[in-house]
Amino acid sequence: MRKIIVVGSGIIGLSCAAFLALEGKKVQVITRNPEEATSWVAGGMLAPFSEGLEEELFNFSYQSLREYPEFIRFLMEASGHHVDFREGGIYRIVLEGEEKLIDLGKLYKKKGHRVEFVEPKEELNLSKEVVSIIHYGEEGWVDAEMLMDSLLFALQRMNVEFVVDEITRAVMADEEVKEIIGIKSVYRGDFYLFAPGAWTKGIFDLPVYPLKGQALKARGVLLPRVHYSTISYLIPRTGYLYIGATSEDVGFLGGVSLEGLKKLSEGALRIVPRLSGASITDMVFGYRPATPDGKPIFEAGENYLVLTGHHRNGILHAPLTAKLALDYLRGSSNKFLETFSKDRFLKKT
Repeated sequence: MRKIIVVGSGIIGLSCAAFLALEGKKVQVITRNPEEATSWVAGGMLAPFSEGLEEELFNFSYQSLREYPEFIRFLMEASGHHVDFREGGIYRIVLEGEEKLIDLGKLYKKKGHRVEFVEPKEELNLSKEVVSIIHYGEEGWVDAEMLMDSLLFALQRMNVEFVVDEITRAVMADEEVKEIIGIKSVYRGDFYLFAPGAWTKGIFDLPVYPLKGQALKARGVLLPRVHYSTISYLIPRTGYLYIGATSEDVGFLGGVSLEGLKKLSEGALRIVPRLSGASITDMVFGYRPATPDGKPIFEAGENYLVLTGHHRNGILHAPLTAKLALDYLRGSSNKFLETFSKDRFLKKT
């Protein structure tokens, strides 16, 4: 196999490109804009427990979580750049009326996972609305901006070529991709890997749609670990606090809004009241690649893969998705290709 074309420069596309380049493949990445991917503004939580994921989505997410320490080591060595990666667990905040979350935590603990229940009074930062804290010890978080920077530097070192163009069509024949058409040119390779995220509909007829998220950055108050709740998640980073995130079904409507700022601020203050003294330094937005059931969509063909629809877990899913792509090119089967196949959306007759 001489040339692999990767379409998309979010965390999934770049991670796949890195794994393939490490294997010695000639890789070309085609992207609308290397800085446009939503991964740059993602929170970076690695939180399958806090998210309350279940069944096959939990299994996929948890396996990818376990890949993360090695994934980060590989990227820092390949890029020569540091990536803030923090283990040691996340606080899942339980508010009044959410006691079912405690039952779920007990279920995870019964299955052998590292789960502790912390009394809110032991945490001076929290409001009286917090009735319990579940400490999921296996979870962690990563600075998504550093992660993306590291990937770009690693790919540059591995001589991966970047082309800026918008792919508008994949020409198919006999269940193979013959060529892909962009606004600027036509491209041909021996294998094609599509990871277009929220922009999937522009190339493939798959049920992926953009779900906008706004987040803000604040300084003045730092927390020891992520505080995740249904109304806000507070993520400590070097020098600032990341506060996320809205979830808006508004298509590709751009920009940040006063309503988004209001919702984020109010949610954060309801968890940690002393954030009222923090100063806002930036506000960002992006588009999650959502699907009707909240699960990824994978499509495998003779000479192509489509890996999309990771919704709010793209950062978490990156290492295992890249490993899946590498296994496919090696000729190995992977159960998750079938689990998350697009065929689940076909109407049964």
